[in-house]
Amino acid sequence: MFKKQNQIESIVLLRGIAALGVCFVHFYLANGAQYSQFMTRLFFSGQLGVSMFFVISGFVLPYSLSQKNYTIKAFPNFLLKRSIRIDPPYWATIGLLFLLGGVSWHFDISRLVLHIFYLIPLFKDYQWYNNIFWTLCIEFQYYILLGLFFPLLMRLKPLVSILIFVLISLICLLLKVNIRELIFTYLYDFAAGYIVFQYFIKKISLKTAVICLMAFCTVVAFKVSILTGFIPAATGLTILLLDKKVPALFLFLGNISYSLYLTHTIAMPLYLRFIKTYVSNQAFLCVTAILISIIFAYVFYVLIEKPALKFSKKVKLN
Repeated sequence: MFKKQNQIESIVLLRGIAALGVCFVHFYLANGAQYSQFMTRLFFSGQLGVSMFFVISGFVLPYSLSQKNYTIKAFPNFLLKRSIRIDPPYWATIGLLFLLGGVSWHFDISRLVLHIFYLIPLFKDYQWYNNIFWTLCIEFQYYILLGLFFPLLMRLKPLVSILIFVLISLICLLLKVNIRELIFTYLYDFAAGYIVFQYFIKKISLKTAVICLMAFCTVVAFKVSILTGFIPAATGLTILLLDKKVPALFLFLGNISYSLYLTHTIAMPLYLRFIKTYVSNQAFLCVTAILISIIFAYVFYVLIEKPALKFSKKVKLN
């Protein structure tokens, strides 16, 4: 049911793992229970799923554009296609937040408009309706940069284009760009995905891709932290090297991962608020909270995301 033609299963697997990781960290935050230092660190490691999503985008979007012979003339259609794919579920999530009490009914049209165009970071007086939305802002910035510069990158020799992407990422690290809602803070994740992309379109060999990826991520680890370098390296290597069939469960989770990412911070707190009156076992709470989130996300996927995905495919880039 969730096997899609021509999909790269390692990507779907990673999306499922990343979404589950983010669910775990938000379970910890929503539950509010006291855990050991080890368990606290374990839960918070789930936020590394965001880095995995960025690496995946760094690979998937240029790969998709390369398959469609994208040119700069198609830039408006590219943004339209991405908007139709991403925005309806995003807007529906905002609607749910209002409907279910996640956002105050004190309506501010300016704040809503700023959300629609991902402009919240530019105005200090406004906050996101939901804290997870900042990552969508990063992704949208990547769409703009990629749409504008992808044709130029593809005209360069593969290793030259990789070098440019990597150098810009490292310069941002050296300059200590650390603004949460600015793509240049996380450009190294997207760069890792771009290296993998060059192998998949047969511009570089597997050996070259692995060497470039590991060398780049080693520098990132040295300049920032071991985990900061490890996650893009592990994500990129999984895409490069995993060629086994992915279990159906992870195909399912991967394909609903966007819906799960958007809605788990709505479904999970509502469920915990109800169930904690009757149950205190932490393992039970964690497992069932995530299961409820997955069920909620699947319904959301069928009703909202899947139609948006289907409609976005009608927008042509060539």
